[in-house]
Amino acid sequence: MGNQLMKVLREIESKTDFDARFYRKSTLERRLNIRLKATDSKTYKNYLEYLKKDASEYLRFLETLTINISDFFRDKHIFQTLKRKILPELLATIKAKKQKRIRIWSIGCAKGQEPYSLAMLSWELLNSHLQEFQISILATDLNKTILTKAKQGIYSQSEVKNVSQDYLHRYFQPTNGNYQLKDKVKKLVKFRQHDLIKGKPPGKFHLILCRNLFIFFEPQLQEKMLKKLHSSLKKDGLLVLGTAETPKDDRLFLHYLTKDHIYRRREINNL
Repeated sequence: MGNQLMKVLREIESKTDFDARFYRKSTLERRLNIRLKATDSKTYKNYLEYLKKDASEYLRFLETLTINISDFFRDKHIFQTLKRKILPELLATIKAKKQKRIRIWSIGCAKGQEPYSLAMLSWELLNSHLQEFQISILATDLNKTILTKAKQGIYSQSEVKNVSQDYLHRYFQPTNGNYQLKDKVKKLVKFRQHDLIKGKPPGKFHLILCRNLFIFFEPQLQEKMLKKLHSSLKKDGLLVLGTAETPKDDRLFLHYLTKDHIYRRREINNL
């Protein structure tokens, strides 16, 4: 990376503890250019000077860097697989073991569309039998501002374009021209701020969705994150990656459903 770009990143890390060194250079430059324009900075040097004058800009940069675009039921075929195969198999396994708790982790949840989609699928599959299980969907993101919006569960008409009319009727209620999720959906999802790179795994999960994050990371960070996700899955747990993402280390994960980029945790002795 260029010297001036590194100076900006070191300055941001010194104030926020956020280490962006292993993000792809193209991603950093693209997101930084957004803030350069917003602050009327012509160069990285100008932006560095602006940072030191306006402490609130550190947070604005982080929000710009970590913002993720999401939709309800994004990549529809994956959610069809989750509904028809993955979740029913998981429910059957839990029931056969005479257990109740099912833990799912949605990483980089943005405004909550992904975890709420999973919550709706849970209602579709179980409905009146939902009380027989303890379904816990943890939704995490680094961006504090976007998590606040996610907790509200309010979406514009354009944001619910991928939601069928049946689901809109069953799981949303019209609110001032928008759509608000009903409490029965919202209560299945818990939101938490979490740094996937520096933070400790928040427990063990049966299913983890980490989609379209690795494309922003350099290969060495991808490898580190895959080890962390491996350690966060229960035995035979499943990992769902983005449609352009594949684990490079086959010691960690086995292909389960390749076309849907779903992988099963592999039992190993040493990483």
